[in-house]
Amino acid sequence: MAAYGSDYSSLAAVGGNATALQYVGLTVYSAEMLLTAQPILRFAQVVTEKTELGIQSGEGIAFTKYAALSGSSALTEGTAMTTSALSTSQITITVSEFGKAVAVSEVRLRTSFTNIMSDAAQLLGRHLANNYDGRVRDVLAASTNVAYVNDRADRSAFVAGDTFSVDVVKEGVEQLATNKAPKLNGDAYLCFVHPHQSRGLRSDAEWVSARNYAGPGAFLTGEIGRIDDVRFIETTQCLKVDTAGDVYADGTDTTDDEGTYNATVDTYKAILVGDHCIGHATALPPEMRDNGIEDFSREHSLAWYGIDGLGLIETGHVYVLESA
Repeated sequence: MAAYGSDYSSLAAVGGNATALQYVGLTVYSAEMLLTAQPILRFAQVVTEKTELGIQSGEGIAFTKYAALSGSSALTEGTAMTTSALSTSQITITVSEFGKAVAVSEVRLRTSFTNIMSDAAQLLGRHLANNYDGRVRDVLAASTNVAYVNDRADRSAFVAGDTFSVDVVKEGVEQLATNKAPKLNGDAYLCFVHPHQSRGLRSDAEWVSARNYAGPGAFLTGEIGRIDDVRFIETTQCLKVDTAGDVYADGTDTTDDEGTYNATVDTYKAILVGDHCIGHATALPPEMRDNGIEDFSREHSLAWYGIDGLGLIETGHVYVLESA
């Protein structure tokens, strides 16, 4: 009587010598391809879309903004009214090219057990979404309006106990309200927080879970709860500055470095926004393109490509809230 070994590569006689049977065990390859986990995309929800470039050609969109009128309105009988001058300023969002391409050889397409071009298209689509969400975040996170937990001077002064808190959120709300930033849909400001930061909020007595105030379809993507007039969106895309100054998003090094960092604890950047804080100008919406016939059809290339730009519309409508 014989029994198979655990690796199925040999046949062993009970109480006797093993008889080698090579190549009888086969590796079975699944046709289902696994995709690397992607960050949770959230930031695109607050973008104000500007589509004028789809109607008129140009390298950007300029917004003309009138300054508010000020001064006394009191009049004196018999005295002519004094006129005030109108004042304007401009905000410009410039567009540029963005894209990502992959290439596959003809022989690999012919011999692969899976549809490589279909997989490549899916990967490119995921890259497009991730790239756009990250670009929105970067524009918001570059704001010079910053508040630090426990009123620290900067992130280098953080200690382990300086975790995200309701107090720093309220400080940001105070600044947005002072700047007359409107709430989204007239309801609330939005705060994008890293999961590390939201951990403390969920334990706060003022925290209200989203399931307790919103019915189906009333949530924003990724919304986890609210405190007073702030709704919180949890996302792994929020930036982390580690103890060496390296900047991470979704656990991946962005290759950017910060000159000011904390050598003891990591720093996390939440972003609090009001309505109309960031604009998106589109000259060519992102689309999939192939590269035609290359090297006598021995190589096949696929890419996403678009022409657009992002920029702050109102600099006072965004606040970065930093914590340990």
